[in-house]
Amino acid sequence: MTAAEVDRSGQRPRQEHDDDDDDEAGQPLPKAWRSKPFRLGVIAAAIILAAGFSFGVGRVIGLGNTVVLTAIPKPWTGTDRFKEDDDGVGQDNQANILESTAPGMVHILSGGTSVGTGLVLTESGKVLTTYQPAAGAPGLAAKYVLSGATFGAKVIGAADGLALLQLEGPSGRAFSTVTVGNSATVVDGSYSAREASFHVAGEVTDTEVGTSGTSRTVTIDLGTLVNLNASLAANGHPRTGLLESVLQSALPVELGGPLVDLNGRVIGLTVADAGSGLKPEGYAIPINTALAVATQIDNQAGDS
Repeated sequence: MTAAEVDRSGQRPRQEHDDDDDDEAGQPLPKAWRSKPFRLGVIAAAIILAAGFSFGVGRVIGLGNTVVLTAIPKPWTGTDRFKEDDDGVGQDNQANILESTAPGMVHILSGGTSVGTGLVLTESGKVLTTYQPAAGAPGLAAKYVLSGATFGAKVIGAADGLALLQLEGPSGRAFSTVTVGNSATVVDGSYSAREASFHVAGEVTDTEVGTSGTSRTVTIDLGTLVNLNASLAANGHPRTGLLESVLQSALPVELGGPLVDLNGRVIGLTVADAGSGLKPEGYAIPINTALAVATQIDNQAGDS
């Protein structure tokens, strides 16, 4: 793939996947989303890998003229139109998440212990996380959630309750990434979705994607966006301008995971969940805000 194939968002279509030495098996992929449209449980890495998605080790050899992107991506500027096929909204949303975002999710490890979730933003291995390691912290690593591939990590910098890490790998490696959306157009996108589907409700639908520990699975919880400017003190850090969603169930997941639109693109980073039982709330930093912070951190590190 050449540099000319990079789209306007600064991201390329998903790369060819590599084999992974870790053959840990998962559980069968649930088929009950259609009958239980608001809750998808644990998703198995083995089934996903068989479907041909790329889960986290990128392309190592045969790079040719491929350009490994290093810049923090810009918010998505293409169409947010969601088109439902015969599988229904739930299955389409699930497939989009597994192709576009789940491959770029990592567990952040400190001394081998999971301390949070991170999102790989660039093919060069820059990871955004809500975990706050000290500069020069030893023993940091990132383990791709679905492939199990693990890489050392170093702190690039931190600001506004977010940290940017750099994965360590062979020169020229292209790491698998999440696909970012645009939190400023998520409402407009929902209207386009309704035009293309008879089954999308008359509200903005989103999905919280999480994981826990060092599990090679993700959990998916459909929600409804109810507030574009919520305020909350998360982990002692006051935050404003958060996306607030009403979810269908409380998930025991680490914070820092993505909030995505129906197309599977990241529109936020989860920083807090509130409530239990039915209809808990989830709070996320809008991806446009998070990308601006990541760019600031990256630029400051480059100037130092």
